[in-house]
Amino acid sequence: MKAIAIKYAFIVFIIMIVWTLIEHVLGYNTTNHEIGEYTRSVTAFIYWAFVVLAILRVRKQQGYNLTFVQGLKTGAITALVYSILATGWFALYAEVINPQYQPTLMAYERGKLEATHTTPEQIADKLKQVEMQSGGSLTSYLLLFCFMFFFGFAIAVIASLILKRKSQ
Repeated sequence: MKAIAIKYAFIVFIIMIVWTLIEHVLGYNTTNHEIGEYTRSVTAFIYWAFVVLAILRVRKQQGYNLTFVQGLKTGAITALVYSILATGWFALYAEVINPQYQPTLMAYERGKLEATHTTPEQIADKLKQVEMQSGGSLTSYLLLFCFMFFFGFAIAVIASLILKRKSQ
C-alpha cells in the first residue's frame, strides 16, 4: 500500500516537472502569462487524479476490498510525498531555473489590474497576494506545501468514501 502511494507520487511528480519545463520553453512562465495562468493548473488536476488512481490501485491489489482507512492512508501518503517533492521543485524552479517568474508574473498582474482601472489600494492588495502565492519566501513555500497537501488529502477522503468496499 505504501509502495503504491510513493510510486504514484513520483510518477505525477515527474509529469509535473516535464509539464513545467514545457511551459518554460513555451514562455508560459515568463513572457506569455496570459496562457500560463491557465496551463499552470493542469498539474493540479493530474495530481488529484493520481491520488484517486493510487487508491484504486490499492483496492484492485487487495481483490477489490478497501476500507476507508486503507484508502485514506494511501491517498494521504501520495499527497504528502508529492507535496514535499513538488514544493522542492517549485522552489528550485522559481529561485534557480527561472528567477524571472515572480517579477514577470507581478508585471503581468499589474498590467491586468491597471487595464481594468482598479484603485491603487486594490492593486497593492492583489499584488501582495500574488507575491505570496508565487514564491520567493519560506512562508510562501510552506503555504504551497500546506495547500497542496490539504487538497490532496481532501481528494483522498472523498475517494476513500466512494471507493471503500468490504469483504463479502
